[in-house]
Parts: sequence; structure tokens; C-alpha cells
Amino acid sequence: MDSILLLKINFVFYCTIFVLCLIKNYNFNIILVGLTYLAPLIPLGMTDANIERFLIVSYCNLIFGIIEVIFFALTEKPIDITFNKVYLQQLWGHVMPIVIALVGMSFVSRASEAPVKFLEAVIITLLFFLGSTMRIWAIAQLGVLRFKFNIAFRDKQTLKTDGLHSLMRHPTYTAMMLVVVAYAITTHSWVAGTLGILLAMFGFQFRIYFEEIALQEQYGKEYERYRANTPMWLPFLH
Repeated sequence: MDSILLLKINFVFYCTIFVLCLIKNYNFNIILVGLTYLAPLIPLGMTDANIERFLIVSYCNLIFGIIEVIFFALTEKPIDITFNKVYLQQLWGHVMPIVIALVGMSFVSRASEAPVKFLEAVIITLLFFLGSTMRIWAIAQLGVLRFKFNIAFRDKQTLKTDGLHSLMRHPTYTAMMLVVVAYAITTHSWVAGTLGILLAMFGFQFRIYFEEIALQEQYGKEYERYRANTPMWLPFLH
């Protein structure tokens, strides 16, 4: 099948899912997340020289973008979205660095004319698959109503300490960092890839800092014990 046609199919398919998610649960968070993955899907600028990385970027943004907009359509509630100081703090400190990292690395990759070597393709695929699968698994274990943009606790919400959360405190963020590393490798640029990883890491660490303060206030000594015994990012790396 013609590569341009594949790009157009990916773009149209993603737009369809994005619109359906907006119809189900129209809110600013879904718009922001949806546009983050939509921009690199625009089927313009591909040449014979950059076709390989262009297609990788297209499929990565298609797959992970669909995962994210569906999650936000299922999890966000109107009461969760209030443009107050706390919300804006998370928007600029947590979300925007990650958005800039993902979109920036996507466009660097699209412009790269470096051929994709077999080992590179295998590593990108494995990291992307592992990160995407782990993110779905972690959110499913957490429960969709616990997964939200705001740092807030819903009624009768208990501290999650089993499943993937028994191995690391923030498996959803670990999962997404694996995807970020896959994006970084796709750039075929040490500078762009490193900057993208550091920017995304800053965004997640910003979120974790405030999230763990809130968890400490909500659960007290229970969270202290959990934090003392469970690594932040990776199992066995306390």
C-alpha cells in the first residue's frame, strides 16, 4: 500500500476516535491530549528519504494517542477540571514539558533521513510495546476513576499498594517514560533525544513531587510505610 495513503488512513482514523471521545466527554484535558498526538499525524512533509521514520512516528502517535484519549474520555469528570492555581500549576509544570517533549521529538524524527537499522527498530518496538502495555495494565489495575489530571481524591478512594503498585509507586509514569525513550531513539539524534527525555522526566518529577505531598496528607502513616518500602520508578531500585 502507498505510504502516503497509510499516513492519511492513520490521520483519519485517529481523528475519528478523537472526535468520538470528545462527543462522549468534551473537556479541555481531552482536547489538549488529543492535539498532542494529532499534530505529528498530519500527513505532510514525507519524502523518499524520511519515509521510514515518518511512518514510525505516525504509528506511534496513532496507537498511543488512541490509548490516551480513550483513557481521558473514560476518567475525566467535569468537576475535576477547574482552572484554578493548582490546575494551572500542573498544566505548566507537569503537562506542557511532556507535550513539548513528545511533539518535538516526533517532528525531529519526521525530518530525519537516517535509515532505520534493524536493531534500532527492534528496540523502538519493544520499548513502545512494553510502555503502552504497562500503561494500560497500570491504569486498569488502578481503576479508571482514580486516573485523573488533577491531584484529587474521590469518595472512598483507598491507597493502591498491590499489583504493579507493589513493585513501584508510579507505574503509569514509568510506563510512559518507556514510550518517551522509544520516541527519543526514533529521533536518531543524541541532542534531541536527550533533551526530550530530560524534559519529560522534569514533567513527571514535578507531578510526583506534588502528588506525593497530597498522598502523604491523605493517607498519613500508611503512605509513609508504602513509600519507605516501594521504589519510585523501577522495581528493586529504591
